[in-house]
Order: sequence, then C-alpha cells, then structure tokens
Amino acid sequence: MVSDGKPQAVIVISDKPTRVARYAAEELAHHVQKASGVKLEVLAEASAKADTRSRIYVGESAAAREAGIDVTKLSPETFVLRITDKAMFIVGSDGGGEPLESNTQAGTLWGVYEWLDRDMGVRWLWPGELGTHVPKSKAITAKNTDETTSPQFFQRRLRPGSGFESEHPALGFTTEGAKKFGEEQAVFLRRHRMGRSYPVSYGHAFTDWWDKDGKAHPEWFQKLPSGKRGPNKKGGRFSMCVSNPDLEHEVVARWAAKRPADAKNPGFINACENDILGLCTCENCRALDGPAPVDYLKFYPATSKMAGSRFVSDRYAHFWLGIQQIAAKTHPDATVVGYAYFNYFSAPTSGIKLNSNILIGYCPSAGWFPRSEEEHAWMKQQWTGWRDTGARLFMRTNHLLDGYCMPFIFAHQFTDEFHHAVEHGMVATDYDSLTGHWATQGPNLYVASRLHVKPKASADDLLAEYYAAFGAAGPLVKNYFTYWEDYTTRSGDKINKTMVELETSRWRNWAKASHALYPQECFTPADALLKQAADAVKDDEVALARVKFLQLGLEHAKLCSRVSSQLTLAGSTATPDQIKKSVDEVITFRRANERSGISNFNHLAWLEDLSWKLSEETKQAPDLYP
Repeated sequence: MVSDGKPQAVIVISDKPTRVARYAAEELAHHVQKASGVKLEVLAEASAKADTRSRIYVGESAAAREAGIDVTKLSPETFVLRITDKAMFIVGSDGGGEPLESNTQAGTLWGVYEWLDRDMGVRWLWPGELGTHVPKSKAITAKNTDETTSPQFFQRRLRPGSGFESEHPALGFTTEGAKKFGEEQAVFLRRHRMGRSYPVSYGHAFTDWWDKDGKAHPEWFQKLPSGKRGPNKKGGRFSMCVSNPDLEHEVVARWAAKRPADAKNPGFINACENDILGLCTCENCRALDGPAPVDYLKFYPATSKMAGSRFVSDRYAHFWLGIQQIAAKTHPDATVVGYAYFNYFSAPTSGIKLNSNILIGYCPSAGWFPRSEEEHAWMKQQWTGWRDTGARLFMRTNHLLDGYCMPFIFAHQFTDEFHHAVEHGMVATDYDSLTGHWATQGPNLYVASRLHVKPKASADDLLAEYYAAFGAAGPLVKNYFTYWEDYTTRSGDKINKTMVELETSRWRNWAKASHALYPQECFTPADALLKQAADAVKDDEVALARVKFLQLGLEHAKLCSRVSSQLTLAGSTATPDQIKKSVDEVITFRRANERSGISNFNHLAWLEDLSWKLSEETKQAPDLYP
C-alpha cells in the first residue's frame, strides 16, 4: 500500500457508491495518511481502469462481484475482508443512510475498522484527533486473508449522552462547543462499531395509556390496596395489571396495527413496564408471583424505592410469555421486549420457561460499582437466572451514569460483568449513558467501547492498549489510573453511606456529594504521578499532549470538588458573592477548555443544577454569560 513514502495502491469505490462505502474509503485513506504521511487516492471504478497500482476495493463494486462477493447474500452488517497479492477487498452489507447514524447498516465501514485495528494497530482512545492513536510507519502492507465476519451482538449501543439540558446552561457548552463535542463523539462511537443490524425500539411502554384508556379500561391498570385502579394521584406514575389477558391482546393488537404489511426486519413488541415498581395488588397478579429469594433486598439500601417491595418477577415473565404466544399465532417471528427492573429484576423463582422470542433488558436499579465480591456475584447470578428461563438478554444498565466528573474507575469489575454476560448468552447492549468524561474516566469508557469489538479480551489487555498510546509515560499513566481504581474500590462502603446520608442519587445529583467522596487531599498523589508522566515524555509531542489531557481532567475534577464543598445542597452556607465567585471560576475553566474534549460539560451542568446552590447569571445562555 505504501513504500518509502510513496503510494503503491489506489482506493477504488463504485461509480455509484453508498454513503457508507464513500465514508469508509475516506476513513481508510485518513488513517493511512496519519500513519505514513502518504495520502492514498480514492477513485471511482470507471476512472481507475487505467491505473496500474494495486487496488483496494471498498464497498460493492463490479470487481467485487467478479471476485464472487455478493453483498445481497451477506447478513446485516457483515463484511468480507479478502486480501490477495493482487487486490484487497473490503466489502460489507451497507444501508443507504448517513454513515454516522446508528440505524445505518455499515458492514463495509466495520471491515475498514477491523483492518485498521488488526494490521495497523490503530486505537481510538477518546474522541478527536488527539485520542486517535496511529503507529507511524513508512511502509504499510496488507497481509493475505479471506474471511467473512459479523458483529457478535445485533445491537451495540453506548447512548451518547447528548440530550442533557440544564436550567443553568452557562455551566455547559457554548453552542459551537457542544457541536464539536457531539460530532467527534459520534465518529468515535462508529469507530468502535456502535450500531445495530436492524431497528429495534422499546422503553417504558404504557406511560400515556391511563390518559387514553383509564376510563374505558381501568382493569388494565394496577390495583391499589384501596381497591382503586390506576395512579394513586392525578398525574402520578402507575404500573399495569399484567395478569389481565385482555391487556396482553391489546398490546399485540396495537403493535400489529402499526407494523407495515411488507416489513422485513424482525418485529419487536414493546412490553416494558413503566418507570415504576410493579405495584398491582389484585389476586390474579399475586397468584403468579413466585416465592421471594431470601437475599431479594439484601443489596438495596433501606432508603431505596425497593425497600419493603413485593417480589414480582414471575408475574412479568408470565406477561411477556402471554404476549409472545398471542403474537406468534399471526407473527411467528415476533419478539417481545421487557425489562428486568426494580422489583422484577431478580430472576424468577417459579420455574417458568420462556423462549428466544422474548428479549429481556437487564436493568438493575442498584448494583452500582464498585461492588463487594458478594454483591458482584449476586448481580451476575440474576443474569444467569433470567438466561436459564430460555429468554434472550441484552445489557441495559445505567451504571455509566455514575461518578460525576471524578476519577471514578471500575474498569476491571465492569469487564468481569461483561464477560459473564457474553458467556451466558448476551445478544445486544444498550448502556445508559456515555456521559463522556474522557480525561478522568478514560479506562472505564475505553473498555466499555472496546469490549464490543473484542468481547472476550481481558481488562488488563485492553488497558495495555490504552496505556501504550502514552509512549514512555505508559507505565506511569497505568500507575495513575491504578491509584484511582484502588481508591474507588476501597471507597465502596463510604460511597454508599455518603449517598444515603446526603440524600444523593448515584446518577442524578452526584455533584452534591463529590467534595465528601473526593476531598482535595486525595488528588495530591495523583498530581505527582501525572507530573512524572509528563516529565517522561517531554520530548514526545503527542504523548505529552495526551498526558496534559489527563492533567486538564484532573484539574477540572479538583475544581469541581472544591466548588461542591462550597455550594452543595447538602449544607451550603455560601453567600451570594461567594457563590458567584465559585461558579465564575468553573465557567472560566470550561470556556477555556470546552474544545479540549475532556468532559461533557452539558452533562455536568445538568447534574450541578440538581446538586448546587447557583446564581441567577448561570440561567443565561452560555454564549451570553459574561
């Protein structure tokens, strides 16, 4: 491909390429140039006929068809990587949409990334050019191979965390800063092959049913201890009466009415309960409940919504099975989607058997990292228990929302849980959410991304990739993040206790407690480790810039911890002048560094809005704040 600083090959795309194929060719050329300094030319197939250089065919083409590669016979997102002495083919099953859109099938793009990963050693540490690690080489050669590869999971999703909005927007990004952050993160996610083989929709399914159907069909809704059906107050949340067979029929009927007659993709019926515990007290629902496990509530704090709740997993398993059996009469391939959540998260105990046409999102309302060994084993046991019913499972946890912008590291325990899920039938993922604190939580986010491509790789092997990109500073960066992972692990009990004492949510208002969990003195050893790392690569421009990226993240975390101690809603005594001074300090830092990519400042503004006493000025648009 490249030899002695000269191009030896040309990239060839169809005369009418898909947008995915064109983008894949550009990505290939970009990374080859980043490695060698040589820009490979991208030519349409008709224009390349007279060119005598080696050919790299990207996407469907006449040459690919002549070589026997028929994209119409490839399953969704599958790619063929065929490299011979004469030509290289990277050809996949592609959709017609935008390349960076998660619903666009992008087999050809996955093939390009597979080759860049495998043969060139490219690593995408975090979004943006600084986080793109491409080993330098004057000569680039593709090794002979012939393989056909499909993603292991039909959906691979890290929610991008781009929708956080605050009542105090000045704490977040400017408009241009948010745009840059979002665009770079979208590219990063696709480079880690986030996407799906076919559309699937689910979520809390019945949120508007009471308003529409409560008067006509109150029997579809939860029965309260008072005997009343529906929410316990106007506008309140409610669960469904999942033992009602008419409700099961109605769910199927509404799904079938919206499904196009010529639909080719698998059909998914959304049967996920609303964002509330299963609360129906009717005799029929209770008759379906299995015996509560002795450790059912052991790992939930006494202040949790779960405290004192009834164990209702079996009634929901019956509900999903009933819907699936009704749908199968007219749509044999229909799949029912449900959540294992709240008081129906623990695995069923009645011995009920489900089937592969029931897809369950594993969504614990506890189990935050770091966990004790006992709790960690219990969480994995619930996955195995649901898998033993015969259902298919996907990971739908909220654990990446944890930790604010602190150096809150749990990469090894996260990887162990992922491995357990892979070994026990995981078919998809949907992590909520990628909050994007790249400079302080990089190891968590890197392994969470990379495991979707290398699902059996160890945490140590994946982190070795990450640290290697820091050159001679790699061992010191490893020591730095090991310090923080040890600190996080040792703090498990303290975190749980502090969150209860300060009435703090693990995902909603973490900034309220950050000063208590990350006091200023804990940063001193970390500062010293990063200074040593910077000194080790003072003559390596790129490695030094990456260490400085981490230093910026640490400086920001220290600042936020200090401000939290002054403004926390858990006990702030700051005066209006002190509040304004502290907030201005945060904003000044964020304006100066919002294009660095160290953190998702919009996510932080959302958290801080719920955690701190804030001045009125911060309600202005960030572009207008003085």
